[in-house]
Amino acid sequence: MPAKLPYRPLSIVHTSDVHLETDTFGSGERGIQLRDKVRTAFSRVIDIANDRNAHMLLIVGDLFDSARVSEEGLAFALGTIARARMPVVMIPGNHDAHDERSIYAGLAPAALPANLHLILEPEGRTIDFPDLAARVWGRALVEHTPDYRPMSGVPAPEEGLWNIALAHGFFMEDGEIERSSPITPAEIERSRYDYVALGHVHVLSDVSQGSTRAFYCGTPAPLYSSENSGWVLSVNCLPGQPLLVERVLVG
Repeated sequence: MPAKLPYRPLSIVHTSDVHLETDTFGSGERGIQLRDKVRTAFSRVIDIANDRNAHMLLIVGDLFDSARVSEEGLAFALGTIARARMPVVMIPGNHDAHDERSIYAGLAPAALPANLHLILEPEGRTIDFPDLAARVWGRALVEHTPDYRPMSGVPAPEEGLWNIALAHGFFMEDGEIERSSPITPAEIERSRYDYVALGHVHVLSDVSQGSTRAFYCGTPAPLYSSENSGWVLSVNCLPGQPLLVERVLVG
C-alpha cells in the first residue's frame, strides 16, 4: 500500500544563528550600532515570514550570542517573536545552551509569546500541529561536546504528516575528525524525515541525504555572513512533489 501523504501544503521559514545581544564588539557606540544591526536582521526575518504567509517559523539555535542578555534584550527578542503570525518552534544552540547558565531556565511559561514553542528537553520532544498536518521534533543542546548527538532519539516518521526535525550541530562526512555536536549523513538519511532544519554553520549548505532534505540556512545577520546581507530559507512542502527550498536575502 502506498504511503499516506499529508493532506495539505506546508510553508516554512527556517532561520538560525542570529546571535542577538552579542557583546563581541564591545559596549561602546560601535558595539551598540552592531548589536542594533543584528536586531534589525531578526526583525526582518519575522517580516519575511509574515509577508510570505508562512505556516511555521523555525529558529534552530543560537538566537542569542550568550547567556549575558539584559532584560531589555530579552524583551526585544520575545516581543519580536510575538509579531510572527504563525507558530514559532525554537531550540537552544551552543551559544545559548540550556545548561546551568541557561537564559531559558528562569522563564515562566506565561512570559513566552503564545505562538512560541520552545523545546528545552535534552532528550528531545515532538510537537504535533494537526491543522498543518505537521509534526516537529527537536532536542535542547545542553553541552557542546563530541558526546552530544543532535539527532539522537529522532522518532520514526508518521505517515500522513510532514515530518520536520530541528538539529543544531556540525555536519560531518564519514571519516572526518570528530567534532562537537556531530551530525552524520547516516543519521539524516535514516530519519526518513521530509526536512531537517540545521543550525550552527553560518553559510547556506545543502546536506540532504537519500530522500531527506537537510539544509543549513546560514545566518540572517550581515555581521556574520559572507555577503552584504544575511539570508533565511523558505521551504515549500507540496504533497507528492519534491520540496522547494529557496534562499531569501534579509535586507
